[in-house]
Amino acid sequence: MTLRVALIAGPDPGHAFNALGLGVVLAARGHDVTIGTGTQHQRAAEDAGLRFVELPLLAPTARDGDMGHLIWGRGAEMAPPLAELLRPLRLDVVVSDVLTRAGSFAAELLGVPWVELSPHHLFEPDPAIPPVGMGRAPARTWWRRRSDDRIRRAQQASLDEGAALERDVRRGLGLPPDGGEPEARLLCTLPALELEREDWPAEAHVVGPMGWEPDWPPLAPPEGTAPLVLVTDSTASTVRRSLAETALDGLRHADVRLVVTTGRDDLVVDRRGVRVGRAPHGPLLDAAAVAVGPGGGGFVAKALVRGVPLVVVPLMGDQRETAGRVQHRGLGRQLSPRWCSPTTLRVAVEHVLADPRYTTRAREVAADARARGLGPDLAAGLVEAAARGAVPASAGPHGRG
Repeated sequence: MTLRVALIAGPDPGHAFNALGLGVVLAARGHDVTIGTGTQHQRAAEDAGLRFVELPLLAPTARDGDMGHLIWGRGAEMAPPLAELLRPLRLDVVVSDVLTRAGSFAAELLGVPWVELSPHHLFEPDPAIPPVGMGRAPARTWWRRRSDDRIRRAQQASLDEGAALERDVRRGLGLPPDGGEPEARLLCTLPALELEREDWPAEAHVVGPMGWEPDWPPLAPPEGTAPLVLVTDSTASTVRRSLAETALDGLRHADVRLVVTTGRDDLVVDRRGVRVGRAPHGPLLDAAAVAVGPGGGGFVAKALVRGVPLVVVPLMGDQRETAGRVQHRGLGRQLSPRWCSPTTLRVAVEHVLADPRYTTRAREVAADARARGLGPDLAAGLVEAAARGAVPASAGPHGRG
């Protein structure tokens, strides 16, 4: 049965690329797929055979510094015009990025089931795990447990405030104030990056990375036999700090081959053993010994499904939590941006290269992902089930509900 599916995501690559990857697979399974995002992704979407619609009201506003308004207020403003763009398509299901609430609101305005798509781990607090967002290791002392409890209470108060704001904007849209639950939540991460919780939401499914990358020309690694280190800058539009420059300074004399992927055109390097440019990560990760990045969920998951350990320098948002989990699970090293210099970055990379336990652990995670069948086909099957109202309850990332 052919489904009419819309995927809605903001334009930042870390979010839009997952939607594109899922959309490509849904289209290959015979479905009619529309993607709504920023115009910078229009050509890629149409080249992949997807119908494109531009998200309305994407221009920045003076209130975007208020995260509550950015998520809920802007989502409510964008939802009615988005619903009118989607209405003629007579959709069966909508997939909405976790930060693009306009997609979920529009689905409800149209009376269509919806699925949430998230590029990273589950963010809800839970008494069995450290406060999410800080990258903390599990508490081992009474004072850390007290500190964790205090932070969780503060986080819950913030979540309650957000829930009240959501109820207000839902009323303004004419929606029931306490509705809005997705049929499924798809987490584009790996089980190793999820923690053991007291309660795992039955609708939350770990599906692995979507694997989509732009059709950029490949960047050949430098010749030689030294370990290949792949470094990537952040793709988030709000980040201005360059990890690429730090890596070029710190690793140029290390005994490695170095590839730095970045959108910056001013970093032109003509040096033996170094390549710099915009390129797909997949082929480079297939040959890499270590991957270095800010901790975006997509890059981290792409590295780990190939068995590549990491050095993570978190710059913003969910990256700090991801970096902490990478380190605590033995999958690489975390380096604070405050202390990230050319020297400290080189030392961290050489530490991961010198200790085979990091690679062994990363390869175990990759094998587990293959055994579970994680990837866009799994996610597409859950979207199809959501359209039928038949999503199975999740067993959780570690096999428990």
